[in-house]
Amino acid sequence: MRCIRWSLFAAGAALASCSDDAGLPDARLPIDAAIPGQFMLSWSLSHGGLPQTCGSVGATSVSVELIPVGSAFGEVDGWSCSSGSGTTRPLEPGRYDVRASVSGGGTLDGPVVRRDIELGAGQTVAVEPIVFDVEPTGTLEFRITTPATGGNCAALAAMGAGITATTIELRDGAGTCVPTTFAISAGAASPAGSYTADCAGASYGCIDGDQTLTATMVTSGSHTMALTGAIGAAPCWTRSAQFTTRAGGLTTTLNPQALQLDSQVPGCPMP
Repeated sequence: MRCIRWSLFAAGAALASCSDDAGLPDARLPIDAAIPGQFMLSWSLSHGGLPQTCGSVGATSVSVELIPVGSAFGEVDGWSCSSGSGTTRPLEPGRYDVRASVSGGGTLDGPVVRRDIELGAGQTVAVEPIVFDVEPTGTLEFRITTPATGGNCAALAAMGAGITATTIELRDGAGTCVPTTFAISAGAASPAGSYTADCAGASYGCIDGDQTLTATMVTSGSHTMALTGAIGAAPCWTRSAQFTTRAGGLTTTLNPQALQLDSQVPGCPMP
């Protein structure tokens, strides 16, 4: 039986009681677990020795995987790219491999790995600063269509759009025209080709709706694009588009660029 003692102080009276398990020690609190620690990361972006910003390459987030040495998986944490630094959630003390990546519409660079870093109890350990190498350009691809049932290049009499020449003008976020070379894939009735939009009015023949235009090394960020499909000398079919291209060599695929007929232009057919 357990021994219990207490005293009641009332009119000098005292009461004591004892059970059979007298003499056993009181229960102890469990030993405290090791105090967690944290990693602190900082990062910047660069390419070819030139600094980049998160905004200029469309980078939105930095993620980190914290893997105990010898394990296959670990904890994941992350921050806004523009913050430039971050401190992880609390982690058990030990040795870790730290794997960091930067993303924006896809992975732009990474993982950059820092191996076998010791994290002590209650410590905040600064990881060697990370410099992400982000290529500030990407690839742009799209097709050009019209509502004509016969296709872009067929004659008006054959229910086509009657386009004989195509002009494209690509402008960057500042409104500056950017000379751009487009590779044009072969279509069912049209051969492959190459067209350099030189910002001086250079045009290409008709590009049909099943042909894909691809431009590489397009600077990331906001762009506008003016497309014109001419019938003879008349700019009958037009479209203006606004979009953002990705960095890191990633491909930005636009929806088909549907030209609209302007029947008010002299020489253009009625709808």
